[in-house]
Parts: sequence; structure tokens; C-alpha cells
Amino acid sequence: MTAPSRPDWLPDHVPFAGDWDAFVRTLYAIFEVDFKHGHPRFRTRPIWHNQWVDRSDPYGFEEGFWHLVTRDQWVFNQATRRKEKERLPDLDRAARLPWAKPITDNETTEPVLVWEFEEETRNGKIPRTYLWLRDWDYVVILEKQAKSKGDIFLLITSFLVDAPGKRKDLESRYDRRLK
Repeated sequence: MTAPSRPDWLPDHVPFAGDWDAFVRTLYAIFEVDFKHGHPRFRTRPIWHNQWVDRSDPYGFEEGFWHLVTRDQWVFNQATRRKEKERLPDLDRAARLPWAKPITDNETTEPVLVWEFEEETRNGKIPRTYLWLRDWDYVVILEKQAKSKGDIFLLITSFLVDAPGKRKDLESRYDRRLK
């Protein structure tokens, strides 16, 4: 079985060349064009991102960016002698950041599988929109929110599906999608 051809609208990923500082700055420049200054839209609504900046962040980048290039990982904390979740760089996820906006722009094309799923969060059940470029194992997750000037979509995250369990989880969410 041959792999499907890559969509013309899907850009190349950004390979990591060994210099994290240069890599993250290149990715942030793409993020700025695509999500910060590019006025992205999904289904006629603006796409926003989490603009909160951690004061201890040496780069001064928004949380919405970091969720596209890092992932939660369990790390042993020597001081507390416990495992704790920490957001650490995910090079494969980060390299595909240039795919996020083109996927939202091309949601109606065949290689993109789109569905609504009611997700359990700390704030209760929230419907989220999944956009899965299944044959390339990349997902973008948006959340519709009501704002005083009209509805928006918040960019929650995007990531590379890099484990069979995650693929199975996404397939299960698609099977249980909101109709």
C-alpha cells in the first residue's frame, strides 16, 4: 500500500539542527506570522491564542506558542523527591508547527478529518474541535468561546501523534464525536 501524496498546501516541517535557541526563534517567527499577526480564522471566526507570558520565560513568548512546541512530561524532582509534570521541548511536535495554520485553512479538504468532541476539563465539559491530518499524524485542537464582541476559536494545542495509544485515543474520540 502506498502512502497518500502530501497535500500541496502542507509546508515542509522545520528540522532541528542542534541549536535550540535558533530553532525556537525560527518557530516563533512562523507563529507570529500565522497566529499573532496573520489574523487567522476558522469557520469565519478569529483564532486567538493564550497570550499569557510567564515572567520567568527567558524568551518572553506566549503560553499559546509553548503549547505548540513543548509537551507535559514526568520528571523526577530531587528537592521534593517526587515525579512532577513539566513542559519540555518536543522536537517532533515543534518541527511541525508550520502545519497548524494550513490545516485550519484547509479543514474542508479530504485529508483533514474534523469533528467536535466534548472534553472533560477542570472547568467541566467543553466542546472542542479536532482537526486531524491523519495520514501525517498531526492534530490541531481549537475551542470555541463566546466573547463580548462575538465568538472566537482559541488555539488549544497541536501535536504529532507519536504513539499507538494516542492514535487509538483520537480514533475513539472521533467515534464518540458530537453529532
